[in-house]
This record gives sequence, structure tokens and C-alpha cells, in this order.
Amino acid sequence: MKSRRLRTRLQALILLAAVPSALSIVYFGIDSYQVEVDRNSAETRRITSQLVATQHGLIADTESFLRKLSLSEAVQDPTDQKCDAFLPQVLQLSHIYQNLGAPRWDGELLCNALPLREPVNVSDRPYFRRAMDKEVFSVGTFQTDRATGLTSVNFAHPIIPEGQKDPIGAVVAVLGLDWWSTHLMRETLPEGAVATITDRESRIVAVHPPDPTALGQSLVGHGRLAGGTVVSDGAVVEGEDGVRRVVSRRILFEDGEGQPIQVSLGLPVEEALKQARMTVFWRLLALCSLVAIFSGLALRMLEKQVLQPLGALNRAIQGFEKGKVDEQLFDQQGARISDFENISNSFRRMSHARLTAETLEAERRRQLQALLQALPDTYFRLSNDGTILEYKASNEQELLMPPEMFLGRRVADILPVDALSLYEANVKRFRETNEAVTWEYQLEINAVQIDFEARLQAIPGSNEMVLVVRNISEVKRAREKILLQARTDFLTRLPNRASLTAETEAASFAARELGQALVLMFVDLDGLKKVNDRMGHATGDGLLKLVAQRLRSCLSDTDFVARHAGDEFVILLCGETALERADKVSQRVLSTMQRPFEIGGEKISIAASIGIAHSPTDASTPQALLSAADQAMYLAKGEGGGRIRYYTPEIGNRNAHRLRMLDDLHRALEFDEFDLHYQPIINLQTGQVVLAEALLRWNHPEFGLLTPDRFLPFAEEAGLMVELGDTGLRRACRDLTDFRDRFGTGFQICVNHSPTELSAREHGHGLDWARYIKENTPHDASILIEITEAALLDPTPFTLASLKAFRESGIEVALDDFGAGYSSLIYFLNNEFDYLKIDREFAQNAPESVRATGLCETILGLSQRLGSKAIAEGIEREAQLRFFQQRGCTLGQGFLFSKALSKDDFMALPQKIELVTA
Repeated sequence: MKSRRLRTRLQALILLAAVPSALSIVYFGIDSYQVEVDRNSAETRRITSQLVATQHGLIADTESFLRKLSLSEAVQDPTDQKCDAFLPQVLQLSHIYQNLGAPRWDGELLCNALPLREPVNVSDRPYFRRAMDKEVFSVGTFQTDRATGLTSVNFAHPIIPEGQKDPIGAVVAVLGLDWWSTHLMRETLPEGAVATITDRESRIVAVHPPDPTALGQSLVGHGRLAGGTVVSDGAVVEGEDGVRRVVSRRILFEDGEGQPIQVSLGLPVEEALKQARMTVFWRLLALCSLVAIFSGLALRMLEKQVLQPLGALNRAIQGFEKGKVDEQLFDQQGARISDFENISNSFRRMSHARLTAETLEAERRRQLQALLQALPDTYFRLSNDGTILEYKASNEQELLMPPEMFLGRRVADILPVDALSLYEANVKRFRETNEAVTWEYQLEINAVQIDFEARLQAIPGSNEMVLVVRNISEVKRAREKILLQARTDFLTRLPNRASLTAETEAASFAARELGQALVLMFVDLDGLKKVNDRMGHATGDGLLKLVAQRLRSCLSDTDFVARHAGDEFVILLCGETALERADKVSQRVLSTMQRPFEIGGEKISIAASIGIAHSPTDASTPQALLSAADQAMYLAKGEGGGRIRYYTPEIGNRNAHRLRMLDDLHRALEFDEFDLHYQPIINLQTGQVVLAEALLRWNHPEFGLLTPDRFLPFAEEAGLMVELGDTGLRRACRDLTDFRDRFGTGFQICVNHSPTELSAREHGHGLDWARYIKENTPHDASILIEITEAALLDPTPFTLASLKAFRESGIEVALDDFGAGYSSLIYFLNNEFDYLKIDREFAQNAPESVRATGLCETILGLSQRLGSKAIAEGIEREAQLRFFQQRGCTLGQGFLFSKALSKDDFMALPQKIELVTA
């Protein structure tokens, strides 16, 4: 009774000590819950601010564009016919706006880029009224544009001619809702995030993820973001889709009257809150477990160290009084208190040892029985002739028959034929070697095939044997699964490269033995990188899965397809008709890859480049066959992709040349084999040599002087564009002093900066051009940086920052090949260019071509309005020279004046070149 009260008090003490810890866990769990909410709220505000910065830049670009357009002479009088002719030209150069217009002060739209089907008056439009009344840039709301009939958001800027105070009208840009949505989709948002842009009336003009039904609806009705209610910034709300999000709102644009355009963003927080709750739960569970463990240990120690010794001592004394001694009482009490131990030892010395052998034998048998029960095996004790004497089964369902049917029978009389032959063979081996033997066999039990592993071992000191049998069905399945995984691509479930290697070697051997051809197709996807960059790697992985399915559908059961690496796949065609089927199968693969893929409701278009080689004609080994098909694929890809190319010896020679050029480029940089040639740029009115375009040349030790078109493609492949660009810049800065001494202090050198270089420098490679020019030239404007339109098609933030750094350092920038690419006015909204280089194709077709003449005049007019100097490239005839002289083109270059020259030959040029009279 007393021992029970002692246990209860000890348990109460332990529980009381655990209460503060439990309260602390709950408190810190609540605190971590709030911390997670605050962290997600801060992250939401941060991303929202980034969205605002991006979208604000887009609105600011439109404001800058309309402001510049309002200052154009052609729109100073909207009633003038020059306005009607000017706006269509501007609209054609822009891919952003659906329409441009210049309504008069009374709202009458007399000047419009698109033809009007009926008179239009916008005097009642709030954005127009605000632009006229407040004389500021104004943004409209969700509406149907009257001139185009499109659902749009319009922008307006007042037209105030120089010398006048009041506006005479306004310039208006019409932007469709898809403009907002497209730019919103370019933002990288976390999975599950919801973002909207709303107009001044809180109507949605853009939403992410895309939802056409939400456009024009009130933000309050957007279930996933607000759940039908207006919420405060930083609040956690549960949308109609059941997802809880932290909501943040920021003003994108405000017209000064409290009517803002807003960006709203909701980030899912369910996982973070769930994690906080689970942390509290597991901590409490751990505390409870520790309390239970400590309580059990304490009670056990009390029982073992105090209560048991006292009880044992009491019973021993009583037995001693009767003349009996129980030796086990002292073994079981486990006392560690000295008084108890001394008394126990005294009683032990007084007692007699008895039944020692029986006790030890009983203990040994118990241990053996426990061991056999713990093992997941079936145990048989056999006589020398194989008779079953004893058994132990962990699972009697794995026995071939009930135990009462095989005890006392020989194993040879029970096993089926196949298993019996294995048993007898291994028993024979066991008797010959007198060592343990192991083998595997299979039995059908209850209509299920089960795999077993058997081990036969002699029992020492007797002529009996022990047979241990283990079910290895799961182990074999796991082994087969591991082998399958090792040879299967995890993503597409196609065979992987290891499996491809084995299959190619086996197929090559079989084809060689049968005297048949083996066809190998190397398939490379065109455009997967763009999908990954634009839509994310998850979408790219989904696309690869669909590609694998389509490739399987193009092949027969005897064909083989594997994923080689990344976006590369390999197809093997075997058999007598392999060569005949190659063309049909490759065309089928090509066409099925050109069909759009649909992922997540969006259609994705890619293509494939296919290289084909066959043995033994193209290669004699599997590795050579794969290499030959790879080279043919490389040629197909280099020709633009989406095509099929068969391997030829010429392809092999070309690839050998490519590999040599790649090696030679590294050596050329090491031994300084590159030099600059310079083509003069002339003032077309005076003939003065004022600039020189630096053009890289390679003094190849075997092939002689090579122009860039002979080696730049290899340099791009080798990743050496940065090194070549830096080499050219260093050489140009070094030669500048001599050129200025010869042609005057205002002489400039134009150095090309390719898009590939810009992309590579983003990762910290190569020189900082702005700093290098500043430190190595007498004046920052001495070196002119020339970039192509390709660098601005989809500019990265680093590209824009580089151009800004050039401008801030006083370095002038030229836009090369203007008009030959995707020319867009957005270039001039985001960047300023000191020079526009008219592409040589325009110059060479003028003045004979009316279209070329019109385009050249448009570009010249645009450069004049933007304050840029125009450089006409490719002037080779006097008629071309006179054409550009008569139209006020300032600068020109071409073979009519000079080809590109070495430095020494350029220094020999006269300071002025005699020109024909304009």
C-alpha cells in the first residue's frame, strides 16, 4: 500500500515539472504562427512593390512616349492632314498600341492612326477631360474604345504648342487589355499566387493566372483574392477556392484626385501555417513522450533499487528461518545499496549451489527459442537422411503443406520436381565439401509463386542438419525494381543513357551477325530552352513527358527509343526493313513534334532536328554510329532546325573542321593571333574621315586572314565571345591615340558589342567596358559602343543596366542594323541612342527601290526627330551616295570609300576623301 502511494506521488511530481515546458511550447507555437504570418505578409508586400515598380515603368514609358509625341510638329494641329499621315507611320513602328489619335480640344477625333467608320467624339471621356482640364498625363478606365471597338484602357497627354498656355487637344494611346495581362504574366510569381491590376473604378484589367472571365469585373467579386469582400493590406483571407492568402495592395498610378490604378497580390500561406501547427503538435508529443519515459524509468528504479530488495530480503529471512534458501531472490533483486548488498552476500555464502546445470540449460533453450521466433525464417531440423525432425515457421502460410503432414517425412518426398532437383544437388555439394551451401528456388503455394532462399548447415557434435528457409520474394522484386530504375529515365519513363548504351551494343552485334543494317536517329528538340525560360522547368518537364509519349506512338514494337540527355532522344530501328523504314519513321517523328502540345490549358509549339546514321555504312561501332547521327543532327539544327539530315562523309569532315576550329580558337587567344581592321566612316557632306568601325580579323597560321563570319559561330559555341570582345576593345583603345594624331582629336572608334557578350557578362565574365574605356582613353566618348537590335528583343535587366552605365559614363551608343530586325519604338522609349546605323540592305536598294527609298527616308526622319545621327552602311555606288546626301544623312560607310583596312593602311588614308557633288 505504501509503495503504491510512493509511486503516485512521484508521478504527480513529474507531471507538475512538465507543465511549464508545455505552456512554453504552446506560447512559442503561437508566436511562431504569427511570425510565419508576418513573414509571408512582408514577402507579399515585397513582391507587390516589385510588381508596382515593373508596371509603373510600363506606364511611365507610355507617358514619356505620349509626351514626346505631343511635342511632334505633325500633331500640333490635329486638323492638319500631316497629322493623319504621321500617326499611321508611328503606329506601324509600335507593336504595343492598338490605335493612336489626336482629338481636338472639343473632343472631336479629326486625326487618327486608323480609319474611322463614323465620327467620334471623346469629350465625355473622363481621361480626356482630365488631360485637358488639368493639363497632365491621364489614364482611363475599363471601357470600349469608340474608334477601334476594342475593350481597352486609354492614355492621354495634352497638346500645348510652344508659346501657348492652353491645350489645343490631346494625343491618345489605346492599349488592349491583353497588353496589361501579357506584362503581368512575365512576372515570376510563386505557385498559387493571384495578382490583379484594377482601374480607378476597381475593375480588373489584368489578372494572373489568366482568367478572361474576370476582366472588367469588380475586384470585390474576384473570389480567389477577396472572397467577395474588400480586405485591408496585409490581411489573411480565404478565397472561394479554399486557399488562404496574405493580400497586399499598392497604388500603381494616381491621378491626384484619389482615383488610383492598383496592383493587388495574394500569396498562399496555408503551408506555412500548417507547418507552425505541426511544430507545436510534435513538440507537445515529444514532451509527453519524454514525461512518459522519465516516469517509467523513475518508477522502475524505485521498484528495482528499493522495493524489490526490501521484499526479497524479507522473503529470504523468512525462508532462512524455515531452513530453506532461494538463491534466485538475490539474483533478481538487483540491489545497489550497500546495506542490502552486504546482507545479500551473507545469505548467498550461507546457501548451497543447486540445480545450476538445469538452470543454465533452461536459459539456453529460452534464448534459442527467442532467437528463432525473432528471425523471419522457417527452420527445419533434419536427420542425416533428410527426415524432418523438428520445425519452426514464422509464417505457416509459407509452408507447402500443414506441419502434421511433413513431420517425420523426408524432404525428398515432399518437394515438387523442380525444387527437388535443386535440393538434391545442393545436399550432394554439402556432403562433398562439408560446408554450408545456399541456393534459391521457387514454389507455388495457394496459387501464388513465392521465391525462397535455402541454407543447409551441419549441427556441430551430431549427424543432424539444420535447413533455414527465407521468403525473398520482396527482396527479388526490390532488386528488379532497382535494376529497372537504374536503366530508366525518371522523368519520361523511357530507357536512359545506360540502357541505350547496352541496347545499342546488343543491336549492333545482332545486326552484324545477321548481316543487317542498324539505323540510329538522334532527335534534338528545338525550342525547349525557351519554354523553360518563359514558362518554368515544371512546364518543360511536362513537355518532355508528352514528347516521350509521341515518340513511342511513332514506332513499332520492335523499335527502341531512349532519352539520351536533356532534350535529346535516340531511336534505334532494327531488322531487314530498317533502312526502308528510316525515312517514313523520321518524317512521322518530325511531323508529330510540329503539332502543338497543350499543357495547363496553353498550347506550346516546338520542333525537332533529326540526324540519321546507319551501320555498317556510316560507322562500325556503336559509339561511332551515335557520333555520326549526332553530327547529322547538329547540321540540321544549324540550318534552322525542324528538319532531317542523313550522315555523309562531308558532314564528318565538316565536324572535324569544327572541332579543329574550336581548338584553334583557344590557341589563337593564347598566342595573340587576332587583330583589328578598320573601315572608315565619312562625313557625307565634307568627306572628312570622322569615325572607324573596328572589325576583328584572325591571322590563322594555316588558313590565312579570316573574317568574323568564318570564326564567330565557333567562338559562340566555345563560349569565347567575351574574350574576343575584350581583345578587340583593348586593341581599339591602344590604337586610338595614333588615329587621333592623324585625323584629329574628335576621331572616334566604333566597337561592336554582341548580344552573346552581354549575356555572358551578366555572370561576371570579362572586362567592365565602361570602366575600362574611362581608364584607358583620353575622353569617354572616344570609343563608340555598337549594339544590334537582337540585344534589345528581350532585354534582361543586366542589358538595360549596361546601356545605362554607358550613358552615365559619357560613352556614346549606336544601334546597328536598324530596320533589319524587329524594329520597335519601345527601344527609344527605354534607351537613348546617339547613332542609328541604317542596314546595308536598305542602302543597296536605294534609290532604285521605292520601298527601300521610303524606309530610308522614314528612318532618317525618325533619327532627326529623336536627335540621333544616322550612318548609312553599304554605300557602294555614287547614286547611293547622292541619295543620302540629298536627304541630309550625316555619315556613311561602304566600299565606295574604302574596305576595312589594317591599322597601317588606315593611317595612310587622307583626312578627307573626295566625294561626288550631291
